[in-house]
Amino acid sequence: MHLSRLEIFGFKSFAQKTVINFNHGVTSIVGPNGCGKTNIVDAIRWCLGEQRSGTLRSDKMENVIFNGTSIKKPMGMAEVSLTIQNDKGILPTEYSEVTITRRIFRSGESEYLLNKNICRLKDITNLFMDTGIGANAYSVIELKMIETILSSKADERRTMFEEAAGVNKYKLRRRLALRKLEEVKSDMARVNDIVSEVEKKVNSLGRQAKKAERYTNISATLRELEIDFAERELALFSNQKVELLQKKDFNFKRRLSIESEISKLSDELKGIKSSLNEIEGSLQKKRHEITSVTEKIYFSQKQLSVAEERRNSLEDNIDRYHQELEELNNQVKETEDFIEESKKKIDDFTALIETKQNENEESGISVNLAKEELEKKRAELNTKNEELLTKFKELTNKENDLSNIEKALNEKNNIIKERNGKILELTNKIAKTVGFIERLQNEKADAQKNLEEAEAEYLKEQERKDNLEDKLNKLKNDELDRKSLLNSMKDKITFIQSLIDNLDGVSKGAKALINDKSWTKKEKNLLAQVGTSDEKYRFAIEAALRNNLNNILIESVTELKEAINYLKTNSAGRAAFYLDNFGHNGKEDFWGKLNNFTVRRRVKKIQSSPGFTGWAKDYVKTDKKWKGLFNKILRYTAVVDSLENMLEMSSKFSGFSFTTLDGDFVDVSGLVESGSSPKADNTLFGRMQLLEDLKKDFPVEEEKLNECSKKVEETENELYSIDLKILSDKGKILVNDLANVDKQISQFEFEKK
Repeated sequence: MHLSRLEIFGFKSFAQKTVINFNHGVTSIVGPNGCGKTNIVDAIRWCLGEQRSGTLRSDKMENVIFNGTSIKKPMGMAEVSLTIQNDKGILPTEYSEVTITRRIFRSGESEYLLNKNICRLKDITNLFMDTGIGANAYSVIELKMIETILSSKADERRTMFEEAAGVNKYKLRRRLALRKLEEVKSDMARVNDIVSEVEKKVNSLGRQAKKAERYTNISATLRELEIDFAERELALFSNQKVELLQKKDFNFKRRLSIESEISKLSDELKGIKSSLNEIEGSLQKKRHEITSVTEKIYFSQKQLSVAEERRNSLEDNIDRYHQELEELNNQVKETEDFIEESKKKIDDFTALIETKQNENEESGISVNLAKEELEKKRAELNTKNEELLTKFKELTNKENDLSNIEKALNEKNNIIKERNGKILELTNKIAKTVGFIERLQNEKADAQKNLEEAEAEYLKEQERKDNLEDKLNKLKNDELDRKSLLNSMKDKITFIQSLIDNLDGVSKGAKALINDKSWTKKEKNLLAQVGTSDEKYRFAIEAALRNNLNNILIESVTELKEAINYLKTNSAGRAAFYLDNFGHNGKEDFWGKLNNFTVRRRVKKIQSSPGFTGWAKDYVKTDKKWKGLFNKILRYTAVVDSLENMLEMSSKFSGFSFTTLDGDFVDVSGLVESGSSPKADNTLFGRMQLLEDLKKDFPVEEEKLNECSKKVEETENELYSIDLKILSDKGKILVNDLANVDKQISQFEFEKK
């Protein structure tokens, strides 16, 4: 198994994508200062899961992203991929080549990929556990790690040996087991609370049990009564069922007949639709015909006016003819009377003639005259008859003409009425169709508007849902991180407290004197247990006090002798002591002890030197009782800001010790202690300070977790309140309504044509 390939993009100084192939035999990276060697090591560590930004020489994790130059823009993300050949199957995976990728975005989000698949940091950590590869493993060695290997401190070497020996896996299991043990203890406490609460409710539950028993008996009686009632209803329902089945059969047969009729009606409807289509086709022709008929009506109306005038004229003629007819009738009557009278006269004359002929044949002249007069009267009568017949013929012809005119006029009027009715019917139908189409178009506009509003509401709710899901994922990740942080803090508090209680790192003799109270009745403390400092100056104070931190504080010479006697008698080892009243008191002033002019001069020069921060004794917080002791120990120790200033001031001002905020130290003899930043939990002093900080921060983080959990619950409730299905169904209904309206509009538009 070996590292074969490293891809870096946007990480620190690697603005462009850089690929480094590690062939067999490559064991180190060398180059001039500033060329990026350490950035490559940082990239490897970061890809393997390093979470401490300080280890990567950054204030925060987002600073590892390329920040830009005068000619290049800053990057939005950083990505490092590490390819490892797993030929020997050391890694617990089926792949012969494993590629690990880590990304971080400027927004703070990060991703881990294993062979281009999204995974968790835990998966990568478990994959490389006890393989010698990891963020803090010995497979990648820096300068400070060489110093750690060569260091005389067992604590600094132990971590590397544990990694090589495969102990980390068991340490992790131990931490998990301790965490589960704490959870079990917490569960047991809750169970005890529940038991005590349940015991209080036993009597109440007993009374409730009696009520429940009584309720059971009453329920059984009620159940029997209900069964009897149900049996009666069942019999009734059975009879009703038979009737309903009969009705069902009847309705089924009726349904079949209705379906048959519907089928016939459907066929008829198809025929009607076909006829309707034909009618639709002829409707246009009818419209032209209507136009033509309208013109004809106009023409007919003109003809009607003429006919009216003619009719009026004919009516006048008829009246005149009637008058003439009456006159003719009168004349006929008079003529008939005249004829009758004439006939009578003729008869009289004939009789008279015959009489006269018989009486007087001599009167021939009178007879001839009478005959002539008779013939004349007959001629006049024939003339009158002929005139009367002519008048009758004319009257008959005029009556026939009048009848024909009235008949034609009635036919014209009937045609006009029929066509006017058709025109009115078509006009009403067209107006009705146009009005219905306008109403459908209004309904379509309303439906379209409702659909657009529904779509807008759906999109708005969808966007709101997506935003809430993103927010919920972020909140859950934040909640998970805070839970992990709290568990880590809890484990750390427990672990550090156990180290403090066990006096880990304290000499055997000092530990024996502190734990065994048989040699004294008073509570004894170490120097590390009576003083504190702010986090900013913690490493500086710890470096300045160095090995003095584990010294036991003794209040009298008698106690000192008893302690030494106890160590010798019990072969308990050796210990160092500080006497409380041995040549100092709590009111001792530092400046009062600087009686020497040279020392005072050096103090002023030190205070005015570049990088001077303050005097170490001023940064120690302790009781008034121990203030003088710390003043004495740290009397000539100054705190500076950097290693360079510390070395420069140490060479200029002898007789003074100097320490930096990073924990570098040089004492009055010139002994220099420096290297990587010390760990806060390596000494009893640092552990106590760290424990105090953790206990102070734990409630704050716990409150943040509660707030985050509350936000998660609120966001989930808000997310569950969104029902997109209702909006989707509403949209589908509106779409169907709109389609139906369009279909009806198309149908009536077609009918309109």
